[in-house]
Amino acid sequence: MILSFNRLILSIVITGTLILTNATVTRGEVDVIDGVNTVHTPIRIKIITRGRIFSEGGRLVDLYLDGSHLKRILTGGDGYGYLKYIPQKPGFWEITARANANSSSGLILVMRRSERAVIIDVEGAFKDTIFSEELRADSRKAVKALSKVYKVIYLSRYVGKSVSRNWLEKEDFPKSVILRWRGPNTFKILEKRGVQLYGVIGSAALISAAKKHIEHRYTFEKSKDGKVVKNWEEILKLLQPTDPDVKPAENGGQNSEDSGQMTEE
Repeated sequence: MILSFNRLILSIVITGTLILTNATVTRGEVDVIDGVNTVHTPIRIKIITRGRIFSEGGRLVDLYLDGSHLKRILTGGDGYGYLKYIPQKPGFWEITARANANSSSGLILVMRRSERAVIIDVEGAFKDTIFSEELRADSRKAVKALSKVYKVIYLSRYVGKSVSRNWLEKEDFPKSVILRWRGPNTFKILEKRGVQLYGVIGSAALISAAKKHIEHRYTFEKSKDGKVVKNWEEILKLLQPTDPDVKPAENGGQNSEDSGQMTEE
């Protein structure tokens, strides 16, 4: 009980520290929401415009795909704006939103339906690596190895995309999308889009929420809803594909030429 309480306090301290040290990153007036989709499946590119504190609607925003202009859209009263798009090719898309002098970028991961995804809970999977270079090196090595076989999808439950991305880039983890945790509905949306959810690594709470959606569930915490592992090397061994038909994941470079088509809402 004392150990669990100490781990909780440690998580709160780490989360607070990350937010404070990255506060300037989260104050942008326009933000692109990362997303995951499959080829030929419609997706809504989603952005939000903000004032100093709260969201601010009625703003004109220009959207770009890998530098090529897509369309100018108007955000609604809640600050959100959408552009429906049908991807024709797999890969990572960089979406840039520009509103006056403010700009922001996000990633869209477009997968083949035959590819498998592994979800990694940023706070739950990496919290013990914050103060240990050895653990960071082990986790970095494992995630890089996993990214050669699966599509890695990061999930942030608390600190958000900007803070998570800054830390992941600083520590040289593989680049990928960072989704905001929306409860079990997060998994349902991905499944509806045709994404194969093969594995998940994270906190006991996240593992429990994934029970009905993902077969291979791993955590470093005490749990009855997934396999408790000791280290990243064990996870790597457990997630090594045994099916000879499983091919390594393709990196999928960014492509703007003939990559998709816009549709009117």
